Amino acid sequence: MLIYENKLTAQEFVCLTESVGWGCPDLKQIEIALKNTIYSISVEMDGKIIGMGRIIGDGARIFYIQDLVIHPYYQNRGIGSKIMEYLLSYVDKLPLINCSIMVGLMSAKGKECFYERFGFKKRPNESQGNGMILNIIK
Repeated sequence: MLIYENKLTAQEFVCLTESVGWGCPDLKQIEIALKNTIYSISVEMDGKIIGMGRIIGDGARIFYIQDLVIHPYYQNRGIGSKIMEYLLSYVDKLPLINCSIMVGLMSAKGKECFYERFGFKKRPNESQGNGMILNIIK
């Protein structure tokens, strides 16, 4: 298994999202998204990219783990956990002190327990309401 930082291509991204049934996003849109990504991890096995994860956000206060995807053939082998370790380590190593950093994500339904292992909390809870989303189709 080879791990790459900030090397994910738009074509690799599209192949992974198609493999998990998320559809085929527009290649140009993905190129822009990757250009604006703060940090990404991609995992190669058998000569192809089989997993990815990326962080988006403002780079100081708010970070969002986006697009954690593992090709179905390679799931349940610890690859997602390894990607999460890299992503959270990136945030942990930021040269920021005496400040609060929020790392958010949206879990696929039924996958919440995976993220809870890394300290993420479900919403709503006593202090936080529901997460929300607005999808705009153009």
